[in-house]
Amino acid sequence: MDNLKTSHRLFILFLILITVVAVDQWTKVLAVQHLAGKAPIMYFGGLFQFIYAENPGAFLGMGGELPQSMRFVIFGLFVLLGLVVMLWSLVKNKMNLSDLLAYSFILAGGIGNVIDRLSHTNGHVIDFMFMDFQFAPFARTGVFNVADMAIVLGFFIAIFGMIRERINMHQHSVG
Repeated sequence: MDNLKTSHRLFILFLILITVVAVDQWTKVLAVQHLAGKAPIMYFGGLFQFIYAENPGAFLGMGGELPQSMRFVIFGLFVLLGLVVMLWSLVKNKMNLSDLLAYSFILAGGIGNVIDRLSHTNGHVIDFMFMDFQFAPFARTGVFNVADMAIVLGFFIAIFGMIRERINMHQHSVG
């Protein structure tokens, strides 16, 4: 499916946005209610945990040490502006299903986290899941939420879409 009809594209986009943002915000409310101030709930010998955390920074807490006003501008306003541009682009531009899915999940996750940043007085994001998994000597997972999972899913869909496109281009140029 090369280019989707506008009505189909908008349906998929808004279905993903509404679903991801609703599930993200609902699970964050549950995390506040059931995990805040309590010991982590561990599964599989601690490999997976539900643990309450307030992340003032970005990915893996980066930028969390910046002054609150600077975090608000960078992680709140600038990101919100970027999300508005991304939404406009998704609504206006024709694209294939892979790109639509990738960017819709990234947008939905971004919206979920920006809602947190703009609605909490100290500009933090609520995280509540942790997998004790190290995938490289220098990289391991941090505490995350549903919005973060949507962003990562979108990133992987985009990467696989680019790989698939390169393979198709190579096959057409060779064959």
